[in-house]
Amino acid sequence: MARCEEGATVPVALLGSPGVCSKGLQRKGLCERRRLKATVSEQLSQDMLRLLREEIHTDVTFSTDYTLFKAHKAVLLVRVPDFYFHIIGQTSDSITNHEPVPVENVEVLEFRTFLQIVYSSNRDIKSYEEEICRKMKTESGILQKKLDFNFQKCKNSSDYSLQKHEISEDINDRDDSLISNDNYDLEPASELGEDLLKLYVKHCCPDIDIYVDGKRFKAHRAILSARSSYFAAMLSGCWAESSREYITLQGINHVEMNVMMHFIYGGILDFPDKANVGQILNMADMYGLEGLKEVAIYILRRDYCNFFQKPISRTLTSILECLIIAHSVGVESLFADCMKWIVKHFARFWSERSFANVPPEIQKKCLNMLIQSLVSIN
Repeated sequence: MARCEEGATVPVALLGSPGVCSKGLQRKGLCERRRLKATVSEQLSQDMLRLLREEIHTDVTFSTDYTLFKAHKAVLLVRVPDFYFHIIGQTSDSITNHEPVPVENVEVLEFRTFLQIVYSSNRDIKSYEEEICRKMKTESGILQKKLDFNFQKCKNSSDYSLQKHEISEDINDRDDSLISNDNYDLEPASELGEDLLKLYVKHCCPDIDIYVDGKRFKAHRAILSARSSYFAAMLSGCWAESSREYITLQGINHVEMNVMMHFIYGGILDFPDKANVGQILNMADMYGLEGLKEVAIYILRRDYCNFFQKPISRTLTSILECLIIAHSVGVESLFADCMKWIVKHFARFWSERSFANVPPEIQKKCLNMLIQSLVSIN
């Protein structure tokens, strides 16, 4: 694949054709990508905010002015590490969800707002973290000294894997089945997605293992439940898997699972070249990931359909492939767009050998739509 519009890819085979990277295509591609990024980013924020409000699988409780707030240590660690290590770090091993951690000199409303920002803001939240730490009467020099001590104390713990954004080098040596840390250099939807993705790729504070295709994925029950209706049901207590330390998933391979996990945590906007977009679209539907379906549809429109620009010989087959995928998964809007484009350029498609390989049911729909269009013109 090769770059065309910012942050997107176009098949290498298309780059030699006139007009593929035209200004019109670039504008359309950028517009669709921005819309997709905003949608995925907003959904990630809303899911994380719901995770906080509904107190799903929380593991730490704070107390300020006789009011309790339940939260998740992993989210705090990756989003506000200074706050985490200052208030939790030294006693993190002894803290349970039933032992409130006192938050001094911070009002209830202010702390509630702070947590909401931590869980949902798509921007850099360092200033909010510094303000909370300042109000807790922590001078920067004292805080740094405590942080240095805590990092040494946590050196052998899972928390330490986030220090200086490093990945533990010996992770894969301990277990060859553990999935690779390769993140495919995929773009997260937001600052929030970039932070949360670190929890996955650095295997920080996981509380459940998922086995797929002989590979092990380390994850967090809370984030899985907040992002996927399938995992929410599985881990809610109604299923036998809810009480286990690991679960096994069938029907997908480890590449598709890794893409799904990158989306759950980071809201990624692209897939690796080796990923099967049709299979991921099916998987997203099964696991209740509407945002991942949107990303898959965007990639199909971009890489298979060239955003329905003027017909190019090399794109005719790929648009027919997209038509079949959309029909099999039930993506009516994409199927309709493919049908309209094929009917519009029917003279090119009818002579294509690849059209003969299209299922008869779909061929018949194309013919019926063509007849309707001719009747309406007359």
